Amino acid sequence: MKKWAWMMCALLVAAACGCIKYEQTITLNKDGSGEAKVTYAMTQSTIDQFKAMEDAAKNMAEKGEGSVSSSGSPFEFDKAKLEEKYKSYKDLGINLKSAFTEETAGWKYMIVVLDFKDVSKLKDTEIFKDSKISITKDAAGNYVISAPLGSDKLGQAPENEEQMKAMLPMFKGMRLALTFNTPTDIIETTAQTKSARSASWVYDLDADPNVLIKMNKDQVKIVFDGKGCTIPEIKPAAEPAAPGPAVEAVPAAPAAGEAPAEAAK
Repeated sequence: MKKWAWMMCALLVAAACGCIKYEQTITLNKDGSGEAKVTYAMTQSTIDQFKAMEDAAKNMAEKGEGSVSSSGSPFEFDKAKLEEKYKSYKDLGINLKSAFTEETAGWKYMIVVLDFKDVSKLKDTEIFKDSKISITKDAAGNYVISAPLGSDKLGQAPENEEQMKAMLPMFKGMRLALTFNTPTDIIETTAQTKSARSASWVYDLDADPNVLIKMNKDQVKIVFDGKGCTIPEIKPAAEPAAPGPAVEAVPAAPAAGEAPAEAAK
């Protein structure tokens, strides 16, 4: 699962194994520092199947039949391993404040709380590396937080919506939530729930069977007052250019006094 809709691709992988709950709250200060709280949960059977998939990938890599990422799954439930992983982020100004697990109604939860000095460095961590969140300043000097929540290739055409509806049973129990707490007042937002300095999006499949289709069409957008803020910008990731049509090579023109190639044969 990719981390947010930036999570959709891996959600499809998780759906093949079971379900996931994922909540992310980012609290920003005026200087770009802040706190990130991430909560994720899986059933034990899903965790076991993910581990089996990782072990199979490692075995294939050892046999030279494939490759495997050294970073492993971003959804780590071993506290000691998580703490060890986050030691490498200290040079980025990112500190693991707390990490603890709990089990409720057959679900295993991991709650991770981070302090960061520079919000733009979060993308260098395992859990945020696939995030498509951007933070930019507009012409009025206000800050704009934006991100796609789904894939523009899913849920748009009627036939794709029908395919997604057919997949809904695989996502049973899935819940995704994203919250931003801003350092100044919010001017505009597409959030489902908002207050003066907080905006949230929640997608709960048990509460709304059509939530995945809605998510694929939604867009995170928050515009908040930039007065007194010095937040580092995070530019939107550039989309790879589509390959153009093949161009046939044209023979160079012969130099003056030189016979064309065909004539010289």
